[in-house]
Amino acid sequence: MNVYMKPRFSLSAFLSIIIVAGFMSPVQAQFFLSELPDWENPKVIGINKEPAHANFIPYASIDQALADSGLTYNSPYHLSLDGQWKFKWSENPDSRPTDFFNPEVSVNGWDDITVPSPWQMQGYGKPIYLNSQYPMESLMDGLFPPRVPREYNPVGSYRRTFSLPNDWDGRQVLIQFEGVKSGFYLWVNGEKVGYSEGSMTPAEFNITPHLKDGENTLAVEVYRWTDGAWLEDQDMWRMSGIYRSVNLISKPFVQLHDFFVKAGLDDEYTDGILNITADVRNNTMGVEGAATVEAYLFDQEGNPVGDAPIATAQTEHSMPSGTLVQAHLEAAVDNPEKWTAETPNLYNVVLVLKDDEGETLEITRSTTGFRSIEIKDKMFWVNGKEVKMKGVNLHDHDPLTGRYVSLEMMEKDVKLMKQNNLNAVRMAHYPHDRRYYELFDKYGLYVMDEANIETHGISFRKNMLPGSDPLWTDAVLDRGRSMVEAHKNHPSIVIWSMGNEAGHGENFEQMVSLVRTLDPTRYIHYQHRNRISDMYSYMYPSLEPLKENLYDPDIRKPIVLCEYAHSMGNSTGTMDEYMELMDKHPNFIAAFIWDWGDQGLLKEDEQGREFWAYGGDYGDEPNDANFNFNGIVFSDRTPQPALAKVKYSYQFVDISGTNLRNGEVRVDNKYSHINLDRFELRWALKEDGAVLQSGSVDDLDVAPGATGYFNLPIEAPELEAGREYWLDVSLHLKEDARWAKKGFKMAWEQLAMPYGVPVAEEMVVGNQAGLQVEESGKWVTVSNELFTIQISKADGSLSTYEYDGRSLISGPLEPNFWRATTDNDRAGWGDDLMAWQDAGANRKVREVEVVEAQDRVEVRVHGSLPVGETTYQTVYTILRNGAVQVDQQLAPTGTDIPMAIPKVGMQLQIDKDYENMHWYGRGPEENYADRKIGITVGEYSGPIDSLWVNYPYPQENGNREDVRWAAFTTEEGDGFIAVASEKLSISAWPYSLEDLEQATHINELPRRDYYTVNLDYKQQGVGGLDSWSDRARALPAYRLPTAESYRYSFFIQPYSEDMGDLRDLGNVQFPK
Repeated sequence: MNVYMKPRFSLSAFLSIIIVAGFMSPVQAQFFLSELPDWENPKVIGINKEPAHANFIPYASIDQALADSGLTYNSPYHLSLDGQWKFKWSENPDSRPTDFFNPEVSVNGWDDITVPSPWQMQGYGKPIYLNSQYPMESLMDGLFPPRVPREYNPVGSYRRTFSLPNDWDGRQVLIQFEGVKSGFYLWVNGEKVGYSEGSMTPAEFNITPHLKDGENTLAVEVYRWTDGAWLEDQDMWRMSGIYRSVNLISKPFVQLHDFFVKAGLDDEYTDGILNITADVRNNTMGVEGAATVEAYLFDQEGNPVGDAPIATAQTEHSMPSGTLVQAHLEAAVDNPEKWTAETPNLYNVVLVLKDDEGETLEITRSTTGFRSIEIKDKMFWVNGKEVKMKGVNLHDHDPLTGRYVSLEMMEKDVKLMKQNNLNAVRMAHYPHDRRYYELFDKYGLYVMDEANIETHGISFRKNMLPGSDPLWTDAVLDRGRSMVEAHKNHPSIVIWSMGNEAGHGENFEQMVSLVRTLDPTRYIHYQHRNRISDMYSYMYPSLEPLKENLYDPDIRKPIVLCEYAHSMGNSTGTMDEYMELMDKHPNFIAAFIWDWGDQGLLKEDEQGREFWAYGGDYGDEPNDANFNFNGIVFSDRTPQPALAKVKYSYQFVDISGTNLRNGEVRVDNKYSHINLDRFELRWALKEDGAVLQSGSVDDLDVAPGATGYFNLPIEAPELEAGREYWLDVSLHLKEDARWAKKGFKMAWEQLAMPYGVPVAEEMVVGNQAGLQVEESGKWVTVSNELFTIQISKADGSLSTYEYDGRSLISGPLEPNFWRATTDNDRAGWGDDLMAWQDAGANRKVREVEVVEAQDRVEVRVHGSLPVGETTYQTVYTILRNGAVQVDQQLAPTGTDIPMAIPKVGMQLQIDKDYENMHWYGRGPEENYADRKIGITVGEYSGPIDSLWVNYPYPQENGNREDVRWAAFTTEEGDGFIAVASEKLSISAWPYSLEDLEQATHINELPRRDYYTVNLDYKQQGVGGLDSWSDRARALPAYRLPTAESYRYSFFIQPYSEDMGDLRDLGNVQFPK
């Protein structure tokens, strides 16, 4: 049989059928598999690989071990092989060089490539973005695991040389590949060493027998797709190569192979119990006598804790060659500093291995944290305190280097998470770079680590992979074991997840059993099989079903949302509702937003303009376009506006008023482990946006879970008609933290002061000349010596607005009922609302009336829209000072009309000279109806070019809600102010709505010589329960139903600086 022929069936299914039918025995089936190459045989998960173990390296001394952070290895027994390698890319296995591993074969003509990095990011092949479809499916015309494409399955051939330090003589040398995708062979000096699959955990080989003095030649052959790739169908860019670091590690022949540090607490959560299991391996020829393992404990300042050593143990028996024995160490630690996400107190454990004569053989270290985790009463407890995990899903991604993430970027991620009140991370959907875990330990985040198993593209169909198929059992168990063994010493990890969207079956049951055996101290998660998990896990549930589950007494486990709040594009509009449920229900223990960062790749077009590339931009077909842009930060980690909302929703302090007139406020501490005395409470009494009084409270002594009441020394202000009075209260760090500087704001609330304020006074018009009205066939013109306004009889728009010799508008003020489609609009509504897209542009004017009075002119426009029998009316009321009030009414009627309206508003263009926007409303961040609570009302200003949001797939952006007034001014201060009768939603862009609607990448957005200004009554929220079904729509409370009529008004008044303060001009009523 030609084992490379194109299959027309699933090999796994075929073998199962013929065995059951009696046509082939299991032995014969095994022979059949043996005829397959390693990279298509699921039973071959590694050849000559070292058993999985904890991440650690040896050191020459205890001081040296203590000086190393674990983030960047600093030891004489470590040698990095990161850097430049020689490289050749081949389109398929048949065309790969077959003798390149021979040192005698020259590779001088090969390219240089940087390791670590996927080869696609250095110009070889192309990255592929698919959500759940396997890239192999289109290449093979079907799904045929474990087979992989033959004609296009690129192979990367890597070569480099290295020389060992002299002091490594007489020691064993291991090579560790921290991440290679998806399978690879290894040669040293032309000798084949081994093979590995399982691309998200380290692969380690003993290369000692293959080394020579002087220069050594290393060769690696990487396959883009192997049988292992069938278990790696994660929603991400599909890339390949040596994408994580490569390390050489020198160890003694009698060595610490592995160790497990358990730093627990007693039943009172007071004293620590240090329990260490150390695996000692003998790789020499027959050493007699037991080895000794000593454990030393040091605090964060490097001070020894307890005795030195704090614990000692001998191996259980002598160690014949090739054996592995265990030593068990235990020590009590009096009242150690505890580790939690809020108090990430770490200790260093240093292990010293000695022979039976007391000679030191090996020294290594690990950080640890004393903590207790429990699930009881359907709640999650850390150190005896109930904890809610408010988290996010995280992918490995860098916009420049793809799957390789630098330490600087990792630290940026973790600091941003801490600064924005996230306390938990789900490692979606595979073990990440080891340094992330060190940072989570250091900065304090609860971690759900996840095994490298996802088969979405098969297991969401009728089939299951790996299911209960024994062909895949070894691979499944290996991936669970590798995750646990590598990361078991990290106190930040509290949950092991068995994988993601891979169906269910006996293989997962075996995996759960294995993980519980390897580590009985942590809890199990697997969303596809809650029965075998320690928690019930859901993805993107609607609110009502979630409530039912939270109240369901038959669900005897806590509830977790492993994914929710799908943040694709302009999204994340459901935080308030979910967090309200989490606060209310103790059994709702965790929720993880999907997800942390957009997965854009930075690319240039032919004109040199940069943009964020997504699926299809590299010619990858099929693809899932921009479905990997789901972050609350952009690809470069610039915060998205949604992050401000997340920070507020996730904050662990509630602030409310009890008697605001007397300055009495209530502060609820929702932290589990810290007193609020580490924060300074700052308060400010504001009139609109102007601070009248302010102060601070330094002694904020509120214990975890407790409530404090504070009297702020607020003096009753002299109230001004029409003003709003706010009490802004916020909590700031009193001292530097690891992740933020002193003074950083962590929690806040804005409270409306209950003052009885008279209504604003009417505008003073002045003694300007009377109004002249001229009517022609096309226009109604209203003017005096100060201004000219023209209203079109054809379409009813305000088309000309000139004041004191300058034009205030460059495009007509006209009705608009459409917004540039968001990702959630596109998924949630489809074409259902399309009738509104051109409804404003295609309006019909039935009548234009002109009514003249002594001090004003009214122009009344009556018309209809091509949406059922919908009618609208716009009334322009023009005063002698050039101010014009716009009153807009909309009455949706008729059968078979859409159930909702994207927005109700008006739009105009203004010249680029009016480059600054000032407003009194919510800000400064972009906000929407369902993403505005917590975004404070105030007076803000900035260049318009800084106020729109450049979503990588262009869409509706830049809105500000609850705007009382907004002004648009030149650098000299001239312009106009728009004042709402109640409140407006306002935005401005340097392009047109049509530009925004048509562009698919940011480089396609032109910069016009005008700004588009939206003066809207309302627009629907952004939604985001998901981004692929009708649940992507905004919740009903944030929609604009066509069952209602709408009316709103605002006035526009020309402005120059000699007219006074904008806030005063905005605090008047239009004269009745």
